[in-house]
Amino acid sequence: MNTYLRMLRRVRPYLPQVVASVLLTFLYSLLTAATILLVRPTFSTLFAATDPPAAVAEQTAPERSSSTAAEAVPFDDTLGLKDRLDLAYRDFEAWLLEGSNLDALQRVVIIIFFVFLAKNLAHYASTVLTNWLGLRLIKDMRDDVFARLLELPLGFFHRHRAGELISRATNDVQIANKTVNVSFTNLVRDPAQIVGYLAVCLWISWKLTLLAFLVLPLSMLVIVSIGKRLRRYSHRQQERMADLTSVLQETVYGIRVVKAFAMERFERRKYLAESARVFVDMFKIARTNRLSSPLSEQMAVIVGAVILWFGGRQVFVEQTLEPEAFLTFLAAMFSMLHPIKELSQVNNGIQEGMAAAERLFEILDSPAEAGADPELPDLPAGPGRVEFRDVHFAYLPGEPVLQGIDLLAEPGQVVALVGSSGAGKSTLVDLIPRFYDPQQGQVLVDGHDVRTVSLRSLRERLGIVTQEVILFNDTVRNNIAYGLGEVAHGQLEEAARAANAHDFIMRMPDGYDTLIGDRGTKLSGGQRQRLSIARAILKNPPILILDEATSALDTESEQLVQEAIDRLVQDRTTFVIAHRLSTIRSADRIYALKAGRIVESGSHGTLLAAGGVYADLYNLQFRAQETGG
Repeated sequence: MNTYLRMLRRVRPYLPQVVASVLLTFLYSLLTAATILLVRPTFSTLFAATDPPAAVAEQTAPERSSSTAAEAVPFDDTLGLKDRLDLAYRDFEAWLLEGSNLDALQRVVIIIFFVFLAKNLAHYASTVLTNWLGLRLIKDMRDDVFARLLELPLGFFHRHRAGELISRATNDVQIANKTVNVSFTNLVRDPAQIVGYLAVCLWISWKLTLLAFLVLPLSMLVIVSIGKRLRRYSHRQQERMADLTSVLQETVYGIRVVKAFAMERFERRKYLAESARVFVDMFKIARTNRLSSPLSEQMAVIVGAVILWFGGRQVFVEQTLEPEAFLTFLAAMFSMLHPIKELSQVNNGIQEGMAAAERLFEILDSPAEAGADPELPDLPAGPGRVEFRDVHFAYLPGEPVLQGIDLLAEPGQVVALVGSSGAGKSTLVDLIPRFYDPQQGQVLVDGHDVRTVSLRSLRERLGIVTQEVILFNDTVRNNIAYGLGEVAHGQLEEAARAANAHDFIMRMPDGYDTLIGDRGTKLSGGQRQRLSIARAILKNPPILILDEATSALDTESEQLVQEAIDRLVQDRTTFVIAHRLSTIRSADRIYALKAGRIVESGSHGTLLAAGGVYADLYNLQFRAQETGG
């Protein structure tokens, strides 16, 4: 119920539209019920005795009304509500049927036309307004989920697959809207129609109406039971759909590897298996969803048959009910079947939507990235001094990744981090932009604890170039100037030249306006890396992080990228994680890590002479290069 109320609260910004939609829906429902009241005069007109030809022109309204309706009755305070309604309706019927049969038929036809016109106009206006509201809520929910994803920490994305999150932001948003949509359509329209039809039935014969609704408790029990089962199936189906989306996303992103290893059949089998599971769950939902409607209708038909029998006896045997009144009662009762059947689907739609909404609120309720508080002050401008003081960090409790890290990088220094895989190098530099926060100790930038300043101001001071270059399906220009807004072409070209990227850019079909494809697939690895470096040069940050920026490149590309990096690091505080140790021999200070601890530090020459961890790594790599390994 809490999830349902949270979904309904999302319509608050559109309260005027909601009120207008509800009022139009009520008007449509009342007019729909009112059409039943035209059944009796229509039958009275069509099946009345034919007027004698000579008397048609002479027949007056009083004469006609005296033969078709009761005489006007003075107002009587002692009359009950039902009696007053009876008199009002008979007065209306008398006016409607006065004159010749042809005159009465003409009035009936005109009134039917205008009643249905008003009903259909109200229905059109209400449905258009409701559709606008539903689409607007889908947009708002989708926008909120995307905005929240941008605010969440990296750890959240490590715990959830990309395909799952994509499925939630697209498929689940559509399904969750059912909760709100049926609340302002079926939950308003169908009950109003049922009440209108029920009022007509009670007015004509309360005994037959009571008989009809003996089955209602049983119907509600069936509907609630089906709704609970549907919510369970729907939740599982949405998880299956997330799995299917993940398989599709991973296959598309990894298509080069799939083809290289001839794994098309394997990936196809994996996808078909997930697709089959989605099919089974969706069929269960469809089967369960469709079950409530025929069940409810069949129960109503049983009641209708009983009513037809007992009502027929009142007309033909007991003669306590007029034929026209009984036909009106049957019309109202059977017209009630459709809104009852539609209403039986409401609980199903709400349960299905709530299952999706729970998955969306899991994202929206996840705590935002630390430091996203807008009240935090900006990091003051500074030269770029970075210090680690007794820093401890662990992704999981009891499994330390960094232990007692003390490190100082003075402005303009190049600091290199080396160590075997899993030593904690990448985790250490991830603490500087606050991708994670240490459990103990401090990370300081220009003397300010990074946890005390806003993330935006901190990350504006940083430039990051990694082995896995992230580019967007956009132009070369927009990828280099990413996050900087409008940039003069001269500045852009200067950054590209410094990154050794200008020449290959100009050889592309549209130069700087060339689209580079999803994740930069139209470029080589070296070209992608040089665009990433040009992006960092254009940003001109005082602090730079290079995480194995050349490890995946061939010799020629590495040379070009290394030249670009040498220009990039000038006059910046730079942290370098290097796979090839030959690229960091000129670093001002090298820190060797082992099992999350700094075990030695110094210059290249000092560490080689010491014969420790760094010397072992360097000699091992040097021997591998000599032997062609």
